Amino acid sequence: MFLILFKLISSIPLFILRFFSNFLTFWLLITNSQQKNTTQQNLKHIGLQNKISLTTSLIFSSETFFEYPFLWGRPNNFKKLVECSVKEPFQNSSKPKLIFTLHMGCVDAMLFFVSSMVDNLNIIFTPAKNKSLDTAIKKIRESRGAKLHPANPRGMNAFLKSFIKKENIIIATDLVPHNTGKYSTFFGKECFSIDLIEKLSKKGTHDLYFAYFSKGTQKKYKLNIESVDNFISTDEMNKHFERAIRINPEMYGWEYKKFRKLPGSKKNIY
Repeated sequence: MFLILFKLISSIPLFILRFFSNFLTFWLLITNSQQKNTTQQNLKHIGLQNKISLTTSLIFSSETFFEYPFLWGRPNNFKKLVECSVKEPFQNSSKPKLIFTLHMGCVDAMLFFVSSMVDNLNIIFTPAKNKSLDTAIKKIRESRGAKLHPANPRGMNAFLKSFIKKENIIIATDLVPHNTGKYSTFFGKECFSIDLIEKLSKKGTHDLYFAYFSKGTQKKYKLNIESVDNFISTDEMNKHFERAIRINPEMYGWEYKKFRKLPGSKKNIY
């Protein structure tokens, strides 16, 4: 059922999906939606409320919402959304790749693009709550040759085995970890952060890259892939995220509860 729905949505021209996304934005703004409230609280907490409007952020989030099924129905649709800043970003790499990224725009568009350039790509993902939906999405994401590992103990074990085998890796590490992690700063505020890139980059077995979207010139997204020193701390990782976000702050997923785990007895900002 989901695959049929995705196929239907993927056949709709992007400009019509943008029209639907405007209605979603309007609904989020006039209702007491969680997306609206969380976005407001995040922007206020880090002092960006005067740099980016609530409406602009929600417009971008609504567009991204429709881009996922647009890709899931036809993975090759990523070519309609993404251009790359360089033609061959990994041409000087002699080792397997360890790529870290963040939720800035439609992450699956990036995954499909990178999968078209890199073999044996391993990805950690959060399974959908609906099992049928999760099965459908996993099948689609793996159709480009990537291997998906759920963010649970069993999936992490399989992921680490792939890392030890020196296979290629891409991870979105801007989320709040459920268990292990460390406190770091993000736009000057403490937040509980994933420290996996710090741990893995210490091994020195992979070439390290930072991938992120900015606004494209001919297509919506421009994929930037930057080589990074082969070891990076969690604080440095968050600095890379800040730098990318400041270029196009409206593109980041501000509706995510980034500051839900604060140190000590500090109250959750939400």
